[in-house]
Amino acid sequence: MVSWLRNLTYTGIAVGASWSGAVWRWRATNRMPDTADIVLWLLVLPLAVLLAAWGGRALYRRATAAPAAAASAPEAAAAAAPVPAPALPPLAIVASALRVPHGGSASELAAALASGEARPQLDTELVDDYGYPVLAARVDGVDVDAARAAMGPSGAAAGFGDEHWRAVALGGAVAAELADWLAAHPRIPEHAARIDARAPSPLPLLELHVAWPQDFTAAQRTAGGAWYRDLLAASGWPAERIAIAPEPDHGDTNGLPPSLLARAGQPLVAVVLACGSQLGSATVDAMAVAGKLLTARQPQGLIPGEGACALLLADATQAALLAPHEELPALRALAAGRLGASADDARRVDASELETLCARALRDAGCAADAVALVVADADARAGRVMELMGVATAQLPQLDTAADLLRAGSATGACAPVAWLSALAVGAEGARERRAPVLCIGNLDPFRRDVAVVAPADFMR
Repeated sequence: MVSWLRNLTYTGIAVGASWSGAVWRWRATNRMPDTADIVLWLLVLPLAVLLAAWGGRALYRRATAAPAAAASAPEAAAAAAPVPAPALPPLAIVASALRVPHGGSASELAAALASGEARPQLDTELVDDYGYPVLAARVDGVDVDAARAAMGPSGAAAGFGDEHWRAVALGGAVAAELADWLAAHPRIPEHAARIDARAPSPLPLLELHVAWPQDFTAAQRTAGGAWYRDLLAASGWPAERIAIAPEPDHGDTNGLPPSLLARAGQPLVAVVLACGSQLGSATVDAMAVAGKLLTARQPQGLIPGEGACALLLADATQAALLAPHEELPALRALAAGRLGASADDARRVDASELETLCARALRDAGCAADAVALVVADADARAGRVMELMGVATAQLPQLDTAADLLRAGSATGACAPVAWLSALAVGAEGARERRAPVLCIGNLDPFRRDVAVVAPADFMR
């Protein structure tokens, strides 16, 4: 398409220049052109200019083809070489739990994204500066009252606002769902039957990693994390074998700590959870004042959203105990980086950093690019984010149909990071299981941060 438009443009320029020059000459000399003049100036001359341009371009390409081929020979040899095996063992994705618009599970969200039904709706409670309803991604049926009652005095003392309560309630729903999976661990009775509580436990330490929204205070994070720990313990996992992992000091996290994959060869069971809600009048007003809200005047703005997602991760041994006889998808590689400038302010889309991270993740996973069957990203509908994904797919994954094999979880969750990123991983795990092929998960919703993960089925052969 681009080549066709380029040739059409060149043709128009040649014809226009020839005709303009001929008409100017005839008027300057006050001459009435005859048939021969018309044929020569209006037909033969444009064709001669076009043939000269195309011929020159062909000669230039032929002259530069040999040096380019010689320069690319080492790269081609390296690409043809066997993909090295990853240095780290994979981390099994035992289960996932979602509470996002258009999806109460990974399979539901995947179906909604594939069918194009995962679209934000005009909200009945939120309006812009002109009184018109704004597009928002709202989860129906959030039981805030149940969360308040369950947390009791600790929740009241934490000073949660309406948005905080919605986020905490959504997170509690996914934590309770994963607690049912943890309750099936066969070593729980053995742990309870120990006579000496100081004896080593047959259960590994369950790590709870929570990615909180930035506006949560330390007291709110502590109260919410303690409630999630109680929910996990309520189904049978001993409370003394649950540890709430500290959050990174710099706050630059997309919910999934890279250190987990580095410890996949050790006994490891972890719940990674993210929750958030931006559906408050104050939040929407702040987005509008900052020029970040999607409106008729700001077509590339953000859509406020909410949701929660949690992943249950385990090493191979613990995964076999938690889900025996199950073929579990595995997280095989993670790569993260940062852009030098905000993607929201960039005048042109630059996918080079994301391409580098994708190549690194595929290399670390021992996966060839042509084996990838699906891409799931946390991107929303903004043109810059979509074009960045298209650039990666065109450059490295030409086998994919960008209309059917590229799903964007951000179109369902809105700009609710890192819920969108963990949701993309959950959908990617479901895609790896269904398609029995590796899936590339891409995080490019954030203005600066870029994340890439490779999720592969259990029987993936490196």
